[in-house]
Amino acid sequence: NKGPGELSVTNISPWVTTVGAGTLDRVFPANIILGNGKIVRGVSLYSGKALGSDLVPLIYAGDISVGNGRDSYSSSLCMERSLDPKMVKRKIVMCDRGSNPRVAKGAEVRRAGGVGMILANSESDGEVLVADAHVLPASVSGVFGTVGALCPG
Repeated sequence: NKGPGELSVTNISPWVTTVGAGTLDRVFPANIILGNGKIVRGVSLYSGKALGSDLVPLIYAGDISVGNGRDSYSSSLCMERSLDPKMVKRKIVMCDRGSNPRVAKGAEVRRAGGVGMILANSESDGEVLVADAHVLPASVSGVFGTVGALCPG
């Protein structure tokens, strides 16, 4: 590896690989089917047991604060210990994306008794969908899909 000068090499292979126009052609769909039949596009790497075909109630996390000094902003993000188990039990919870880790939001939903989670992108996240290995059935939805889920009319 003697190059033309000190700390240089003549041939850098095999230590460096050049890849041009690389893409990943994998999609991990986890679409959300609403009670009105509308399908919201989503992604997830959750690999556990699916929810099945029965309809499950959907609730927005910002509406179910546990109190005790927690506000609706904390619950909307599904922050640790922010969700009221009485309101969450056996429901799918829609959490806003932001601040805390995405997978931690699902852990909070599961702690509170929820059976699934929709992770809703904010306007700044737009339609960028990031698939994570969640701890319960979950899907991340773009901002337009989220609006459709909240206002399915």
